[in-house]
Amino acid sequence: MIKNDNLGKLQHQLCELKLEERRVCSDIRHLVARNSTIDFAKARQLNALRSGVKKKIATVEAKILPNIIA
Repeated sequence: MIKNDNLGKLQHQLCELKLEERRVCSDIRHLVARNSTIDFAKARQLNALRSGVKKKIATVEAKILPNIIA
């Protein structure tokens, strides 16, 4: 039962991270589509946020995957 609860929390966290990733990519896509000029700090912040979210997603997926296979 404890493993199922932990697995559920990880799956919930993964869903939240995927939504965050979509939001960040959407923000980047809208900035590019409008051809608006942005400062280097904003671009760097968005890129760091996207990279950080991708790393967190990979970490959570690595924790979930062994539980699904077993």
